[in-house]
Amino acid sequence: MSYMKFGRVYLFLIIMLFSACILPSATISQLVVVTDPIKYPLPSWPALCVLNGSFKVVIRAPSSATKWSFSITHNTVNVKYDIESFTGFYNSSSGLWTFYLQVPSKALEGLYSLKVSYTVDDGSYIYTQPKCVYVFKTYPEYLLIAHVSDTHLPYGADVIARAIYELNLIRPTIIVQTGDFVDIGVIASAWNYAWSIIFNGSSKIPILVIPGNHDHSGDDAANYQKYCGPLYYNLSFGKFHFIAMDTRELGYVDIDQLRWAENVLKKISLGDVKIMLIHHPIFGSGFMISGSWQNINALRSYLYYSWDSNLNAASEFLRLVEQYNVNLVLAGHIHREQFNIYNGKHIFETNAPAGGSLPSGVYWSYRLVNVSSDGKINVLSIGGKAPQNSPSSYPIGSLLYYYAPLNDGSTKSSSIKIYNNLDATIHPLVEFIVDGSVPVSNYKFYPYTPKDYSVISVDGVHIVSFRVSIPAKTIYSITFTAINETVKPMISVDVVKSGDDLIFNVNATDSGVGVKRVGLNYQFMFSDGSKSSWYNVDDIPPKIVVNRDQIIYSYTSLLYMYKLTIPSNVQSVSYSLIAEDFLGNVEYFNGTFTILAPKQYTLTIDSSPISGVQFTLSGSTYTTKFSTSLVAGNYTVSFPVEVNVGGVKYIFSGWSDGFSGSTRTIILTSDTNLTVYYKAEAPPQTPSYWIYIAIASLLVLMVIIVVVYRRK
Repeated sequence: MSYMKFGRVYLFLIIMLFSACILPSATISQLVVVTDPIKYPLPSWPALCVLNGSFKVVIRAPSSATKWSFSITHNTVNVKYDIESFTGFYNSSSGLWTFYLQVPSKALEGLYSLKVSYTVDDGSYIYTQPKCVYVFKTYPEYLLIAHVSDTHLPYGADVIARAIYELNLIRPTIIVQTGDFVDIGVIASAWNYAWSIIFNGSSKIPILVIPGNHDHSGDDAANYQKYCGPLYYNLSFGKFHFIAMDTRELGYVDIDQLRWAENVLKKISLGDVKIMLIHHPIFGSGFMISGSWQNINALRSYLYYSWDSNLNAASEFLRLVEQYNVNLVLAGHIHREQFNIYNGKHIFETNAPAGGSLPSGVYWSYRLVNVSSDGKINVLSIGGKAPQNSPSSYPIGSLLYYYAPLNDGSTKSSSIKIYNNLDATIHPLVEFIVDGSVPVSNYKFYPYTPKDYSVISVDGVHIVSFRVSIPAKTIYSITFTAINETVKPMISVDVVKSGDDLIFNVNATDSGVGVKRVGLNYQFMFSDGSKSSWYNVDDIPPKIVVNRDQIIYSYTSLLYMYKLTIPSNVQSVSYSLIAEDFLGNVEYFNGTFTILAPKQYTLTIDSSPISGVQFTLSGSTYTTKFSTSLVAGNYTVSFPVEVNVGGVKYIFSGWSDGFSGSTRTIILTSDTNLTVYYKAEAPPQTPSYWIYIAIASLLVLMVIIVVVYRRK
């Protein structure tokens, strides 16, 4: 076995060991399997259909199944339609039933869940597949595709939740996710978030998902196929055709799958629009590229390395693009934007991640791509940039909106406010759902009536919808109401000081038409008695709940937070908070916040019996006698152990409060007076005369002893 093969086996064993720790079989069995028994449609591979048209349903059930029934339930207004007309047959080799269901002519446009029931000998069975059917009024002349990629669940759960929240307002035709849906296929929480945020969450838009290399990791995409869908598939809708493929862990589409794709392409009319979805992009560099699949070597400098390492697959892929006139190829994987125009007509667009890791200069984003039925591609960008000028996709987190007080048909008023912080004009879909017990003629728009809007009255509610153009960096609001509200909003505030900032935490409530705006006026009072001008913050954006666990779209009460930086010499801040509802009723909350100056105390340090001794206080040098005013706190003081004054050495001996060390920490909580004591060192004394006599006597004695010794 080669070293490379041994390394791969070793890596696989590590991943499997890691997988066993992450996702035990007991845990995985509790997750929602979306691909059994309903094989199609899926939340990740929906059926797109039109009124009076039909859509296919494939389900695994015994051949003896009878009493089949089908219904679809609208996911916005919970309207249910029973499918009265359908045909079906059983395939004994596959064990699957295939049905063709006719869409009711009166069905609302939108996203539906599918309910299937049947009976066999041992009882009745009922299954519901969420958000898997989208009904259009007619076949569209163009698709607005929202392209996201590399969500890397569970780590990107907050990011993709925010993207779903924003795209529900922009309301593209379809969302396309091009792989690395999860970070590792065996992480249970990844599939739980896939279910709660995307498959069974708040999205009003159909979504297509394909696998990436991370979706294969840990289990060779076994969980992906259970909790998401097939590794490759195709979807046709009118003149638009999606061919979704799997580049696997090796980063290219294998020949067998390319043959499958060619069989799909052969059945598509020549003038129809063909869109391929892959994870690993075939082009990793360049912009305008000319060439031919027949001379793949001439294109190698543009190929992404995984395709460059598999030139036969790259050549075959480009042959399909050229021969069958594929209009658009969407990809991900590289965690950055890449845009190519191949031979002047084939568009290759790769987007940055929507939850995965971010290289320098890249931000989480989605790309909007407009595709017309005649094959024209317009890749939209922010800031007036061309799509090849990165970064130019739509940053996630720059669009904020809310409905108030509710938007579920239970109230006689609904309002929306949109903060478009994107550097691009948007054309969102505003959709009011109000109480249908009041005639729609009693409802009025405020402050203006849109030029084009539609009204559908169904199941006790009125659904009013229209698109509006909102320029970059602007705020938009509108109300649809049957009440003449005169009650003012309620407002409360908690003001706290945090460091050099004053934090205003505001709660504003209005159950009539909803809170439109909270503003703040403030004025500084300085320590010298002077005042600043009044400053105005006209519109504080509210705090909207959008995260992996919850997305809230409508609010009776809103929370606001504003941080005000306080200049150093401010003694107090006067403020006036304003809460305004969508009909112009205003309430005020006035107050003054006193900035409490920190307490100061006098510290006096002297020395005895000498003065002028140098010492350090918190790193600075001073001399005794010393006295100053300091903010309450801890201060380190250090005196020298010995000092020379006038030729006399003085030795440190202690402090007046009994502390014995020459270095200490003074805890200043009151006026403090301390003295440092030194003792003079005694000078050396002159020897007395008797010492000299003793020395002389000793010398004489020694001489005598020597003389006597020599005589002997």
